[in-house]
Amino acid sequence: MLISEALNVLGSKRVIWIDDCFSDTPAQLARLLINSLETAQACEFPELLGALSSYEFDAAAAEGSIVQILTDLDPERVAAIKATFFEKEGDQEEFATGELSVAAIERACELLGILEADRWTFEKADQDLPAICAAGDAELSYIVDLNEAGGSKTRGLDVLRTLWNKNSRGTAFILTHETDIPGEGKSEAELRVQLADLGGLGLPLCVIAKERLYDKAEDADGMEEALRTAVKRAGLRRSVHEVLVRARNTLQKAIDEAAEGLLSIPPEQLESHVFERGYKEGVSELHVVERAITAHLGKQAREFFGVDEGVRTSANRLRALRGIKLKPVDAAPDPNLSAFREAEVWESDELLNRALTPIACGDVFEADLDEAATKVSSKKYVLLGQPCDISLRPEEKKRAQDTAFLVPLRKRTEPAKADPKAPLLPFTLRGEQWACDFRNASAIKISILDLASFRQDGRVRVDEGHEVPAHLLMGQQKVYADRTAAASNALAEAKALPMSGTISTPLQLTFTSEDAFKHIHTAIFEPASKQREDGKDITRPKRVTWRLRRCGRIRMPYAAALLDQYTTVMSRQAFDLDYMSPGGIEPVPASEHPNLRKTMDETTEAIREEPTGSEPATPRHLESTHEFSGEGYMAKVLRIATRNFQSLKVRMGS
Repeated sequence: MLISEALNVLGSKRVIWIDDCFSDTPAQLARLLINSLETAQACEFPELLGALSSYEFDAAAAEGSIVQILTDLDPERVAAIKATFFEKEGDQEEFATGELSVAAIERACELLGILEADRWTFEKADQDLPAICAAGDAELSYIVDLNEAGGSKTRGLDVLRTLWNKNSRGTAFILTHETDIPGEGKSEAELRVQLADLGGLGLPLCVIAKERLYDKAEDADGMEEALRTAVKRAGLRRSVHEVLVRARNTLQKAIDEAAEGLLSIPPEQLESHVFERGYKEGVSELHVVERAITAHLGKQAREFFGVDEGVRTSANRLRALRGIKLKPVDAAPDPNLSAFREAEVWESDELLNRALTPIACGDVFEADLDEAATKVSSKKYVLLGQPCDISLRPEEKKRAQDTAFLVPLRKRTEPAKADPKAPLLPFTLRGEQWACDFRNASAIKISILDLASFRQDGRVRVDEGHEVPAHLLMGQQKVYADRTAAASNALAEAKALPMSGTISTPLQLTFTSEDAFKHIHTAIFEPASKQREDGKDITRPKRVTWRLRRCGRIRMPYAAALLDQYTTVMSRQAFDLDYMSPGGIEPVPASEHPNLRKTMDETTEAIREEPTGSEPATPRHLESTHEFSGEGYMAKVLRIATRNFQSLKVRMGS
């Protein structure tokens, strides 16, 4: 795609470049040199040494002298003075890249189609931008240098504020040598913070590092590629920005509509159709209100993204720009990407535990760091069970199913071979990647995990002197005494509970006591204690604990997908998963394996012995086998062949 074509996709028919490098008149260049007096003196221009030295004694006379000297010089010498000055300024240590050369700027202007009249100084921009914006600038792009030599380091942001205040609809680029290519995104975020006073979402800001253009004066292809990339980045930024601005207004209106609709429902109907429904499902009454609001927002959002003309225009721009490939930069993933993904699939412990939310499929537990035996542990587990069957409802005496699967999570510090029995979670937890260890899953008693939902710290434990928490859901209130009874009895006895041998059934959490579950498979009695840790006195009550704490939840439908994956994978034969998986040992040709060759020969011989005819008879060696009676010939052959090969498989395995 040519630069001109990329600009057309962006909707830009004219580009204006605003930069102090276009200060060409003697007066403009004199002011530039005076504003950076030390830099100008360091250049040691023989014609200007005297005038520059006298500036501190008589500024007006010195400036007049500099203007006159520059006026008298031939244009080539003036251009050389300006080029040397910008090169010296760009050599400052805090800049990632030097200033662009005159040749590089000329090459970029040529490719972008920037006319001489559209190469502006900051002074001209201050003077002419209001009229440009008033006339309509939707088809304009602005390349604005961030720094002004000898002036403000964020002079370009003043230009952007002017564009904002004048309701500009153009595309703005910020050109800077203060960042390199990998740092462009970070620089954009920092500049957006400085423009926060604009309100709303501000301008769609795109940064171009001068590093992209710095050494491309003689490299036409390289310069063109750099500018195409800049246009693509600006197109992405502008398209998403336009959609979000429109979505912001649309969804705010949708919230108001949903609120108005809910407030219009008579209280009697709210009670019978809304709150009663939440009660029967075993969830908070306000959870139903939340679902109503999010459902309405979802509907409005789908319609907005599907039919809004502005959104369709932005989407078409994005599709057209797909032809320009962006090379990946060597930078850490933006934390916002992980945050958006986590918001989609993860509920925090703060939300679940403080609200005393009932246990559900997808709940993630970690080893309780408050206990001495597990205070340095990093073990985590995910609860998987049929969502409806393990939910706690107030109308029923007990759950439809009181057991589920507790699957250990293993931390992955480096890429590993894809393993269907150890699938990765679809997101990171606190910046770490975890995988489900399906091979070591254990059946677990959910009634014990209910204890976590009675505490705002989410711990699976019962303290001495515990009381029913206020504001539990009705289903939790009805089972509280039953769930805490065994632990309360153990607290009354105040003695150690066995970790092996005879274990009280009501206190046994899992059926596995080794490796991943050795600290949590049954309850532990812990006496009251007082310790000093990190300069603080930590008091722990007498308690019965399973050394677990709920630390979050994998949201639906991701939790259900993990459950489906577990039940599907663990019910398949190992032959299907492992023996047939790619990347294993190279198969041995049939001709080189005597047992396989023999089995194939026996099966072939059985088929050959079958006489021809419309109703084939059973082969001789099958005639006395009553289990084949009543079957067709091919079914019989298939069965005996399968049996032969299964027998071979056993022999090969042994």
